[in-house]
Amino acid sequence: MEQMLEPLRTSMLTNMEGGQLMKRHLNDLRAIDPKLLTDAPFNAYLESLGIYADRYEKALALVRKSEETVKIQLADVVRDRAVNAFGKALKLYALSDSLEEVEASRSLQILFGSFKDLSDLNYEAETIAIDKLLFELAGANYFPKIKLLQMERYVVRINNSNAVFKNLFGGRMVSSALAETYDLKRIRKEMFKKYGEFCNYVLTMSKAIHTPLFDSALELLNSARKYNSDFLARRHAPKAEAVKADV
Repeated sequence: MEQMLEPLRTSMLTNMEGGQLMKRHLNDLRAIDPKLLTDAPFNAYLESLGIYADRYEKALALVRKSEETVKIQLADVVRDRAVNAFGKALKLYALSDSLEEVEASRSLQILFGSFKDLSDLNYEAETIAIDKLLFELAGANYFPKIKLLQMERYVVRINNSNAVFKNLFGGRMVSSALAETYDLKRIRKEMFKKYGEFCNYVLTMSKAIHTPLFDSALELLNSARKYNSDFLARRHAPKAEAVKADV
């Protein structure tokens, strides 16, 4: 049978589930016979993932301890939705039968395109970017186009949600002991990027040289990935067929 990697959409895992997946992988892989651990890249990946997992667990523990952090996370979700709503509403005008509206939409989409993937930034960087976007939208070059498309309420929604977030986050920053928490999103993204590289390396080497180390590692990875994939499928049963793997 051809070697394969069990599909798993890691982005669908909660923060807690993501940490548990990484902990299980590390426990499983560290139990491999030490005599087999002779591949330098494999060992380097394992060490790197262990470092990421420790940092992630530390940040996650801080999040769990802070009720204020939960409020910040929810406020971030609200403003992410506000930004997404603006982008989706803007796209509708690209199909307008008014050339003036189409042109206004095109101009605003060029501006908005330079602020894409805001939700991937850490909290502080995202706030700065949204402030910059709002400044541009209020300027003489873009505000008339916002008025033409009657999109003021979307801009107000972004501004209000960003103001709420800044108020919560500003209060949070007075506590230096918890300052690391807002990097949880970045740490998770970097950890799963490294995890994806590791999984692909194990799969490639298992196919290429078929040694006990890589075959065992692939089997262990797939066991945990299938467990989590099946769990997600049950939780999102109506959408299961449309789900694609991240790594």
